[in-house]
Amino acid sequence: MENIVWIASFPRSGNTWLRCFLAGLLQESEELDLDRLPTVHCASRARVEQSLCFSTGDLTASEINILRPGVYRHWAEACDTSLPLFVKTHDCYVNNSQGLPIFPADASRAAIYLIRNPLDVCVSYANFWGGDDYDKAADYICDHQHSHPLDHSNMFGQLYQYISDWSTHVKSWRDDCDMPTKIIRYEDMKRAPASTFLDIVQFLQLPYGEQEVETSLEKCDFAKLQNREAVSGFRERPYEGDRFFRQGRVDDWRNSLQAQTVEQLVNRHSEEMARYGYLEEDGSIIAY
Repeated sequence: MENIVWIASFPRSGNTWLRCFLAGLLQESEELDLDRLPTVHCASRARVEQSLCFSTGDLTASEINILRPGVYRHWAEACDTSLPLFVKTHDCYVNNSQGLPIFPADASRAAIYLIRNPLDVCVSYANFWGGDDYDKAADYICDHQHSHPLDHSNMFGQLYQYISDWSTHVKSWRDDCDMPTKIIRYEDMKRAPASTFLDIVQFLQLPYGEQEVETSLEKCDFAKLQNREAVSGFRERPYEGDRFFRQGRVDDWRNSLQAQTVEQLVNRHSEEMARYGYLEEDGSIIAY
């Protein structure tokens, strides 16, 4: 029954890129079908309601969170392949009102947690919502009450997800998650993709080697993903943003953020930024 692998991250931290890589391993075609990624979203209202056999429209977020562990156990039981069920999540790792983890360890094989410099997250987050309001994006990244949907609407047909601020999100999956968890930096995915993605494959004990990893990385080259989205679209593209796959660059914040925005983010998240190699001991920002 321990069949689920959680692909977890704060938004805009490489979650979709990793899911594209998994698709590259599993899809035999030379080009990826972006709308057939081999993952499900933990907050897909349609998928959750299919398991529950009733509408969640009249339930509160708290009531739905009581049901979610059972839903995920059902998904794990229904997984009848040798490969795990890959489930995307942006939720914090938290307990529901009954004191039980929303993501049950007894249905889970492992978790991959992707972490990215919050300064670059800020730039990507602002662009995702269709603009360059980096101050607003920084406020989200520093907001302990941050959630999706932002306005509690039915965004992309998703259930309410409690995200919290960047540091709290990171610590929740590192310190509270009761399953084998591997933390992967986005910067390492970009800087050393072959070894980093092979490390993920080996941690998950997937039946693939170096050649399959290289082939999949070729399929999900960022320029190719941009082209596929331009030609065929991508249903995960945001309402306001012009495209999902933008640049994915490391240190892009240096071209976009004002000093006061950088100061806000560093002051709020300095401890975790230092822990994961984004800050020097003297507080200066490490360049990649």
